[in-house]
Amino acid sequence: MAVARLVAAVQSGDRRRALEAIRDRLAKELQDAEGRDVAPIANQLRATIAELDALPGGKEVSPVDEFTARLEARRAEAAGS
Repeated sequence: MAVARLVAAVQSGDRRRALEAIRDRLAKELQDAEGRDVAPIANQLRATIAELDALPGGKEVSPVDEFTARLEARRAEAAGS
């Protein structure tokens, strides 16, 4: 069911909707990931969130949130090594 939602979002042509669906799918995959799979999924999730935030009307990210995201990405990367 989640794959169908992702496909529908991408096919809609709405960039924000597609990125949000990708974000949600990556978050689910990250939750279920183990070992070496964690870091690449976390990095892609981070990049997708950043791309969403960069869209017009995206949410502003505080320096603390940005630092926390970088720290979590580094921890995920280290855990995958």
